[in-house]
Amino acid sequence: MNISARQEGFTLLELLIVCLLISISLAISIPSLRNTLLTDNLATGSRKVISLVKSGRAHAITNRESYLILYDSAERKLWYQAASAEEASGSRSSITLPSGVRIEQIKQANDTSKRDPIKDGVWISKQGYMDTTGIQLTDNANNRITLLISPFLPDIKVTEGAISFK
Repeated sequence: MNISARQEGFTLLELLIVCLLISISLAISIPSLRNTLLTDNLATGSRKVISLVKSGRAHAITNRESYLILYDSAERKLWYQAASAEEASGSRSSITLPSGVRIEQIKQANDTSKRDPIKDGVWISKQGYMDTTGIQLTDNANNRITLLISPFLPDIKVTEGAISFK
């Protein structure tokens, strides 16, 4: 038996310190993790709406015709279709918002007309341009995400809170 041989392993003190550090890390991260889990449906809904808007813009440019983005609040369904009369009945692509998520309002910066974007749709030109538009999504806990669509920029800005145009 070799006396100079040392047994390897962890001491009880080292294990306690590691457990303490893990506990502190969990205590700090749980509130942000909880917030992420609670707003997951809202984030999923906003990603679906962004995808639909980008797809509608791409179809308008590709087909060189105007499109409308329409919303059915009863079914929580959003779709785009050609603005021409001959294709008004056939929708191109649609999404259904996750349960508990709804579109509370759709506002346009140039709302000088008597059009209601939630009933009449949001117009996309054949070049893919749209009026400055805000789409506000709300969940059952009244958390809000607003999607701000710019006329000429392809990116859609996502913010928390209500829509405000100045």
